[in-house]
Amino acid sequence: MTKLLVSVRDANEARLAVDAGVDLIDIKEPRAGSLGAATPQTVAAIVAAVAGGRPLSMALGELHDFDPAKVPAIAGISFAKLGLSRCAGRCDWPGRWQAALAALPADTAPVAVVYADHQRARSPAARPILTQAVRLGCRAILVDTFDKQAGGLLDCWSTEELEWLIETAHAEGLLAVVAGGLTLATIERVLAAEPDYVAVRGAACNADRSGQIAADRLQELVALVGGSEQA
Repeated sequence: MTKLLVSVRDANEARLAVDAGVDLIDIKEPRAGSLGAATPQTVAAIVAAVAGGRPLSMALGELHDFDPAKVPAIAGISFAKLGLSRCAGRCDWPGRWQAALAALPADTAPVAVVYADHQRARSPAARPILTQAVRLGCRAILVDTFDKQAGGLLDCWSTEELEWLIETAHAEGLLAVVAGGLTLATIERVLAAEPDYVAVRGAACNADRSGQIAADRLQELVALVGGSEQA
């Protein structure tokens, strides 16, 4: 059964997500880009607010400006993701990625990120990322969009491409997470491909993705995707 991931920017939003029955809560700062990293103080506050009630993931920004010393050494984060924008054409990106993942806490599983608009992001394409994700022991693969002003996931990828990634990820033992400016309408189309998670931020906000999450929108999303078995 596909589950719901919602990205939150503070402890109050995290509590709303828990109360709504969201399955996986992701920590990011949407004003800092597709995978904008929250401050260590924000991460700690969200971990304390959730208090183990849901699994947590966090965004760490992009590999090209990643500082391993800034990874929050906080227990309770199940997954962490790092983008590969500006890495296309660089032969050293697999090694740099491996070194970055080595900085993660032992109990935090890495998530590989494929940008559907990889030309715009100047990131590697899906196949080489998937190959390296398997080699590096990633637990999941996320398909997302880098430029949030240039359309959603299904403006960049066909449903056949999405189905291929999900099927290949599952064959390799990886969880498949689908994001990228999803709306209620596109989530319905994505669900047919049977990802493990659909991931949203903007769809849970009253305004755009940099606004505040709204409880009524969370309820709509939970009802559409299926909600948490814990709720």
